[in-house]
Amino acid sequence: MRRFVADEEIKPVHMRIGIMGACNMRCNFCNFHSPNEEQFYDLFSFKDSLTTDKAITLLKEFAENDGRAVTFCGSGECTIHPGYADICYAGHGDGLHIGLITNGSRLGRPKVADCVTATHTWVRVGMNAGTEATFNDITRDREQTFSKFIGTIGTLRENAVAPDFRIGFNYVITMQNYREIVAAARIAHESGAHYVRFEPEFYSAMGHETIETVMAEISGSLVEAAAMSTDDFEVSVPKLDRGPMDQVEEVEGDFEHCHYSRFVTAVGADGHLYPCPQVHLNSRYRIGDVVDLGYPTVLEGGPRAEWEASNPSRTDLCKSCFYRPQNELLELLKRGQIKLDEALDAYALEVPSTLHADFV
Repeated sequence: MRRFVADEEIKPVHMRIGIMGACNMRCNFCNFHSPNEEQFYDLFSFKDSLTTDKAITLLKEFAENDGRAVTFCGSGECTIHPGYADICYAGHGDGLHIGLITNGSRLGRPKVADCVTATHTWVRVGMNAGTEATFNDITRDREQTFSKFIGTIGTLRENAVAPDFRIGFNYVITMQNYREIVAAARIAHESGAHYVRFEPEFYSAMGHETIETVMAEISGSLVEAAAMSTDDFEVSVPKLDRGPMDQVEEVEGDFEHCHYSRFVTAVGADGHLYPCPQVHLNSRYRIGDVVDLGYPTVLEGGPRAEWEASNPSRTDLCKSCFYRPQNELLELLKRGQIKLDEALDAYALEVPSTLHADFV
């Protein structure tokens, strides 16, 4: 942060990566398959995949260039990659903290479960229903994933090596599942999860429009669910009026430049570097092939510098920046309107210990 404020060179400390485009579920709200968001993911292909050896090399190069944490997410389901465990063990061995966003279907399999407990810092599982029937209808799941949440999640929590390990659920609210919010919170609590967080569907634009008519009922259910919070279990209630990514007319956020991309970067299953997770797999934001050219070459050898020189055009895909609070804070620091040391002192009083800081 001090080097950033001084306008010195810094390298991303957190990488969001998708090692494959394929998924063993087909969620009906998935943004990667939504016709309403096609301009966002014009490079998406379910056939894309990084080989195990190249993924391991990439993480090693990232760690050697000030990288600290990696989150496996992306357009597909990373845990179905045949080399997922080997990639994670290697990255962990290189000193990287590891996070995972997953549909949860493979968490009960011994190879994946052992890998998660031995190497992961946190795991977030897509729940998206309060009953197995609705879950299967939404996801097209064929592996009885929902019924395994109770048992699997608690076991991972109990056996995890990382002292700050966290595992919980994410729930995308749609017209199909909004009546199951309370049931889902109850199941999440019973499973042994640390938390469940709810968010309105906004990727495809469909959910934002359709749930508007039942927002009062949704709000009531969220209040009831939030009452289940305890010292050991958190219920996170969302901002309900978030709109679709590429269908906004005005630029959102009081900042001129994308500073967040200097701290966090993204790699798609196509092997290319992108400035952030929001715009990965979009041809207009493709920076360079970190698999074939190498991460240091793309980061320092020209491609990323060229992007930075024009960074950012706050138009089109960046209008609805997901990282608006981070970018606004960083811009205030850059302008000198907030003094870093004063902010850090105040933060230290309010938050004595920061959880998962390297994931920014």
